[in-house]
Amino acid sequence: MHSTIKVIPDTDIIELRYAGEIDHAARITALDDLEDRYHREGFKRLLVNYTSAWPKDEPPSKAVAFLDKLTSLSFPRGARIAFLNQPDAHTAASEPVAAGFGYRMHKFRERPDAIAWLLSDTP
Repeated sequence: MHSTIKVIPDTDIIELRYAGEIDHAARITALDDLEDRYHREGFKRLLVNYTSAWPKDEPPSKAVAFLDKLTSLSFPRGARIAFLNQPDAHTAASEPVAAGFGYRMHKFRERPDAIAWLLSDTP
């Protein structure tokens, strides 16, 4: 698994891009990196890009630490998070957390649509 974090040029959007097989441990590491960056720079728009990734087959117990991490993130209320080509199982885990912490999230299949939503004021 490989992940990169970068700013999309000419925007204030941070993009987390996954490639290859992803497991929960790698996703926790990426969230740690994002949280560190948030504390250094601040951001309210995040694109999580799964286009070149697929989930590792893991037992459900592996998701516990990941869900704990999701519920302890210190991103700001009102943050906008777009998921690009997110696997359905990952969506099921993240939607309740996003709603409970005041994040606005939406799932997309096309990158331009995700970026347009992140830059808009549309809920």
